[in-house]
This record gives sequence, structure tokens and C-alpha cells, in this order.
Amino acid sequence: MYVNPKSGIRSNAKYFDVVGRVVFGEARGEPMEAKLGVAYTIINRIRHEAYPSNLYSVIFERMSNGNYQYETLNSPNDTIEWQEAKIQQDPEYSDVFQATVDALCRWKNDPTECATNFCSVDPCPATDSNPWWLAVKKRKLGGLYFVCRVSATAQSDRRSRGRDWK
Repeated sequence: MYVNPKSGIRSNAKYFDVVGRVVFGEARGEPMEAKLGVAYTIINRIRHEAYPSNLYSVIFERMSNGNYQYETLNSPNDTIEWQEAKIQQDPEYSDVFQATVDALCRWKNDPTECATNFCSVDPCPATDSNPWWLAVKKRKLGGLYFVCRVSATAQSDRRSRGRDWK
């Protein structure tokens, strides 16, 4: 177990490996800032009311169709490529591992500011607003689009109160 003296966050090798696996599959070939952004979506989901409150539950959360939220985990080929990259210590693995460490240890700031969702195309369901959650602070890093989520209900309540005061 490693405790970062700066952030107080506890991490262990399994955390680094599972987060790295997601970043590798979702952001391989992307610039370092996008890799860091994907790693931070995991951390941001842990803090967000719409998601589970621990790392493993966030990463391995399944959708109603049985697939994982992080689509790369549905691909056996991505898992094999991750294992091979680790064994060979290829440059892509090194970049992914660095982004993972930087995010989990908070050594670099979150380039998305708060993103919980991302997609490689825009628009897409992951980066669009829906009846429950508004997509805000949309930002493109490399070839990925990131969005933060705020409650549509809370936002609507704030707007109503603001109008009442005028």
C-alpha cells in the first residue's frame, strides 16, 4: 500500500494496474493529456453522486445490457494487448502508467476539471445532456471529448429560484 504524502490517497499495485488497463484501452495513441483525462474520469466518478463511491465499483460498473461502462473492459483483445504491453514495457505502456500514477497520486492536475464521461465522437450519449444529467464544461483533449455532469433537477431548481427573485 502506498499513501501519497501530498494527497493522502491510498493506492496499491492493483489500483495502478486496473486504472492503467482502462486508460490503455480507452486512450491508447492519444496525447498524454487525454490519457490523464481518462484516468481522472475514474476519480471524478468516485466523487460524483451518480456513481459508486469506490474505485473497483466505478471501473467494473455494468450497464443494463451487461457490458462494462468502460467499453475497453468488454474487449478480450484489449486485455491481451495490455498484458503484452506490460511484459514488453513498450512506450505506450509507460505513458499510460505515468498518466495513471499522476492521476491516482494527484501529481498532475485534472485537465478535464471534473469530467465523468468521455467519447471519441461528438455528439454521443456519453457527452450529451439527458433528462437527469446536464453535460457541462465540454472539452476536447486529443481525439476525446470530455464532459462534467450536473444534476438537471438541481440546475432547474436554481434557474427557478433565480427567476423568482427578479
